[in-house]
Amino acid sequence: MLTLSEIAHAVDGVLSGEDVRFSSVSIDSRTLQPDALFVAIDGERFCGTDFARDAKQAGAVAVMASSAPDRETPSIVVKDTELALWKLAELWRSRVSLPMIGVTGSNGKTTVKEMIASILGKMGRTHASPGNFNNHLGVPLTLLGIRPEHEFAVVEMGMSHPGEIGQLTRLVRPSIALITNAAHAHLEGLGSLSDVVRAKAEIFLGLQSGGTAVINADDRFAAYWAARTRSFQTITFGLDSQARVNGSAATINGQQVVEVNLPDESFEAPLNLLGRHNALNALAASSVGWACGGDADQIRAGLVEVQAEPGRLQIREGAHGATLIDDSYNANPDSLRAAIRTLSGREGLKVLIIGNMAELGSRAAELHSEVGREARHAGIDVLIALGEMAELAADEFGENAKKFDSFESLISDAYRMLRPGVTVLVKGSRSAQMEHVANALADSSRSEAIAC
Repeated sequence: MLTLSEIAHAVDGVLSGEDVRFSSVSIDSRTLQPDALFVAIDGERFCGTDFARDAKQAGAVAVMASSAPDRETPSIVVKDTELALWKLAELWRSRVSLPMIGVTGSNGKTTVKEMIASILGKMGRTHASPGNFNNHLGVPLTLLGIRPEHEFAVVEMGMSHPGEIGQLTRLVRPSIALITNAAHAHLEGLGSLSDVVRAKAEIFLGLQSGGTAVINADDRFAAYWAARTRSFQTITFGLDSQARVNGSAATINGQQVVEVNLPDESFEAPLNLLGRHNALNALAASSVGWACGGDADQIRAGLVEVQAEPGRLQIREGAHGATLIDDSYNANPDSLRAAIRTLSGREGLKVLIIGNMAELGSRAAELHSEVGREARHAGIDVLIALGEMAELAADEFGENAKKFDSFESLISDAYRMLRPGVTVLVKGSRSAQMEHVANALADSSRSEAIAC
């Protein structure tokens, strides 16, 4: 990949030991590959250099750290390891030339990233952000994973404060930039929905000259983003609008099928994903595939292979024949509304289990109450809440709402409801840890009796 001397010059570091060549970069001594450069990131409660010995034992050939780990290990000493990681990623980005797709948005960005990667994988070797590597560490690591044989790269970008997307996109320098949507998320760090909209638009600051902006025409802020991309090519997508890439969604024999109308051809694709919002995500990914030169057959083949990510509207077999929809990975008001719409379309008894939604700032109480109202109006039969804020949703839901203050009591009560014909959807923010509930309700070994 590169030599230590090349890196030392780029990151303003001091080289000590042999000038070795490494094949990959890692910040985690537990998962690094042999012949890797280990970047010892310092944290608030630990010194990254403390993990250098573990990294060396795992096969690292060199270390970049704020202090030399020992006299024997080839190393680069820098003042700031995070800044050095960015400089290293900048160097590597300058040496690769390929279509680079940047994806951001309040909801759906990981799913859309996976859809795009699947589509582009039908067209050539594709590298994509692993998991949700979308922050100030994950994005540079994603770039450092690009290899000469790759023909496309897909990079997810997240944020928690203004300016973060701008920094990431200038590092990535995408040739195609996509915003899935803007929603009430990260309000503690951003302030208001208008601030979220502006922050998402930062992705276009790094868009290459002659690049393509992909915009959700169904989003109420589409015009705002379009006004900021007039110097670029623009592709719009949508289910409810006269977008350049448009379509419709239907359920056929229990499976969602999306019709995709590209500018030059159309096709239908069965999806392994629930929810109308995932049909919209499919249109977003199709837009990128088409912009990269893909045809209907390639785009369709990519879409049909995408599976639900764990904790993202993932259908699981619940205990005692119930159906469990595990959407526990994260939550904000708009993604919870989408989950409610998905649950409302199911047959039989519909049970919604929610935990707190985090980072909503001063509007937290209001937004939790709203989703309780919407769940009632959508025909949800039972709402079960865990957490102080989630209880406000239960209060607004009214009759057939239940409130609990512990995982154990909630799980015990909900488990007794499980039987064939019951669908339970579990959702909450990461901090709510609602995956514990989902996993327990999928466990048939529990001894609780089923209510008759």
